[in-house]
Amino acid sequence: MRDHPLVRARWAILALAVGVAALILPGLGRIREDNDVLAFLPPDHPDVVAFREVAKRFGVLEVGLVGLSKPDGDLLAVDRVDEVRELGREIARKDGVRMVLSFADLPDPRVTDDGLEIAELVPEALRDEAKIREKVLGSTDAVGTMVSRDGRAAALMVFLMHHEDRAAAADARSATIREIRETLGSGWKGESHLGGAPFIEDVAATASRADLDKLSPIVIGVLVLVSAVLLGSVVAAGINLVLTGLGVGLVLGAHGVLGEALTIVSSSMPVLMVALGGAFGVHMLAGYQRQSGTSRERASATLRELWLPVLLSGLTTAVSFFALTMMPQLPMQRFGVTAGVGVLVLLALALLVLPAILSVLPDRLMPPRTERAMPLRLRPNLWLLLLLALVGAGVASTLRADADPTEVFSEDSEPMRSNRFFNEHFGGSTYLQVAVEAAQRGDTDRKALAEPTALREIRDLAEQVRAIDGVVDVRSIVEPHALLNEALGGRRGVPETPGRASRVFALLQGHPAVAQLVTEDTAGALIHIKLAPMSGDQQVVVADAVRALLDRHATGGFVIAPTSDAKVRAVQVQEVGQRLSRILGRPVDADKLLQASPASAPSPALIAALKEVRDRALDSEDSPVEGVPREEIDAIDPVSLVTPRGAELEALLRAKLPTLAAKDPEGIGFVAKHLGPWADDALVRFQVEARCGALDLPLQAPADAAGPTCASVKGALSELDDDEWRVADGEGRGLSFKTRLTGQPVIGAAFAESVTRSLFTSTGVSLMGLALTLLLARQMLALVPAVWCLCVTMGIFGLLGMPISVGTSMISCIAVGAGVDFAIHLNFRARNYTTPDAGARAVDDIGVVTLISALQLAAAFLVLLASEMAPLRDLGLGLAIALVGAALGACWFAPWLARPGVRK
Repeated sequence: MRDHPLVRARWAILALAVGVAALILPGLGRIREDNDVLAFLPPDHPDVVAFREVAKRFGVLEVGLVGLSKPDGDLLAVDRVDEVRELGREIARKDGVRMVLSFADLPDPRVTDDGLEIAELVPEALRDEAKIREKVLGSTDAVGTMVSRDGRAAALMVFLMHHEDRAAAADARSATIREIRETLGSGWKGESHLGGAPFIEDVAATASRADLDKLSPIVIGVLVLVSAVLLGSVVAAGINLVLTGLGVGLVLGAHGVLGEALTIVSSSMPVLMVALGGAFGVHMLAGYQRQSGTSRERASATLRELWLPVLLSGLTTAVSFFALTMMPQLPMQRFGVTAGVGVLVLLALALLVLPAILSVLPDRLMPPRTERAMPLRLRPNLWLLLLLALVGAGVASTLRADADPTEVFSEDSEPMRSNRFFNEHFGGSTYLQVAVEAAQRGDTDRKALAEPTALREIRDLAEQVRAIDGVVDVRSIVEPHALLNEALGGRRGVPETPGRASRVFALLQGHPAVAQLVTEDTAGALIHIKLAPMSGDQQVVVADAVRALLDRHATGGFVIAPTSDAKVRAVQVQEVGQRLSRILGRPVDADKLLQASPASAPSPALIAALKEVRDRALDSEDSPVEGVPREEIDAIDPVSLVTPRGAELEALLRAKLPTLAAKDPEGIGFVAKHLGPWADDALVRFQVEARCGALDLPLQAPADAAGPTCASVKGALSELDDDEWRVADGEGRGLSFKTRLTGQPVIGAAFAESVTRSLFTSTGVSLMGLALTLLLARQMLALVPAVWCLCVTMGIFGLLGMPISVGTSMISCIAVGAGVDFAIHLNFRARNYTTPDAGARAVDDIGVVTLISALQLAAAFLVLLASEMAPLRDLGLGLAIALVGAALGACWFAPWLARPGVRK
């Protein structure tokens, strides 16, 4: 028989292969890596879109946490505070670090002779350890966020530089993080942990790639050994390894030539290509060994016998990978295309280059081998196979994705150790964020968040979120505002007027402590919500509760109107009453509070204040009169000044001040004109005390007193006297207010939803693509064992409790492709026989070889169980299960599918 046309063109094919290799292989030295873990998020998901917008505006992805502790003492000793401060400064000096914040750097507003000064919470000059402990542990901004409640652990907030192009800046950011780790190693003699988005992202990228770099040679080594054992020839295994290596080199080299970066998932491509694509060469080499004659005759016979089954195997495997382009994650789409093209490259090498090599191979290097039948004894009944498929499909329906992204790490990994540290010392390590965006409507230069109304909205949201079960802490821009407003002489709460709020903002703006809470243009703010340690599913429940609260909360357009308007006043009273009810945990009728007056039962402090204004009106530099006898002034009871005004007050003064009445009758009127408003001012200051009395709250109580006190609701009560309030519509200043929820649980839920949908989509597309390919090749029956393998494999995943992930979609597509591959080869072997038991005879011939091949491939992939990353471990275990299931399914269904009636 004449040589096959491809054998006749062997030298041209080899020359072409050498030329292509010379053109593409140099690209191996120009491969770039793309370690952007966030690229695996579904780009069009509304929650992911919101997350990226919020992250870009507020720099959430640039904030990392450094947890610190000392085994032999707390961190509030003078020398330890110095260590923490100096460590922060050393990290801040690294390239790529914008600033570092420690508990010592938090703002501490103080009123001095020169005005208000915002000093550090722990100035370097402060060397009194007791005072340091008092200040730090007394700071609500520090405890629970920057320092633990016992002072034995601290956290640094590290703000990295923002880069618009994250991929381009990946190397620079990795270098920065590496320098931070080195600084911790040399500059901190104690326990340290790295948490937060930048550090977790870096670990996810480097750990995955390091595991693949470490384990891939082992996997490939096992696969080479598999080839040598199955083929019984070191030469055959060597040829297959070189050819497969050339294919991998061409695909990776093309990445460098075309400038396509390798993502984390595409780093696994060499292993998959060697394992799955190398099977094409094994089939051709095994066929070559069965033939006799010269090298050219054997190569030609091998091509004539196997070109179609190998071609179909390659096409179906490629189709399985191309189906991954239906996943929304861009790295998975790129991987699907690259892996699919890689399989086609390996297929071309197996059908073109390998026969060319074999045709010029000296006969003695690979002598013919007699094929020995290895019957497969275990063959379940058809009804049992169908039952297994049904049960597997049912169990597979219970598969769920894990919404907690940290579950991809092993228990002893850096992110998990960091989580345990922050959970233990700070009450939690998982955060939600509510992004608040406000804007003035109309022609005004006023800053949107410098409106008390906007700050009240943020505060009310924070208070209601804090009441949700599972929330352990809530931080917002309102807390530093309240502290600074009190230092300026106002209440400890939302500033009373827009002017005061603007002044507070001006003092806080630019301080590192508020950099994570408000944007530079003061048009956006973040509410940070810390969750208690809980599972990913529980995190989603809490996130849904927060989202429901935001949906109920009034957002959109507001009008800020004067409370002199009766309708506005009614809204103000109602909402203050509602807030008091939340704080006190019991219904509060705010209308009754308006009736409470300090005049009904003046407190000693109010009496002292009235005495002060009495003396100021009659015996001070501010007095409009002079020469009033002291005894006559003292005769005026301060309590008597509570009620009378105008003529009544003048009558009281004439009766009590006979000397002044006789000497300067008109002076009595001037005194009354000053004294009345001054007394009213004093009464207003003590109005809150009267309202506390109406609520039966103690006026004086120790700081650690149980239950609410007057001090705890003083700010809320004083809002009944605010001059402006927000209403839905009417005349006044316009303000728009919008909230968006994001954070790790929200993104985790979006990712879980996406990968779950992607699993079914990509698997469905894979099945349709395979069905079309097999239909054209008249091999549709090969899809039966593939579907059976898919059902059983996914059912086993469900029984093992494996979560759905991007790897699950890869496994499902590979399982279908492998099932088709094995079935095709058994079906073509069955065509050598014309008897009704053709399928059984085919299984007797190569069934055990098929199963052994699958088992050895499975053993190679099980090496990935040594990975630190759960997705790689799941991928290794899943591929092992899928390959063995594919081999068993093909062998068990072959006798039935090859029957004449079924085949027809």
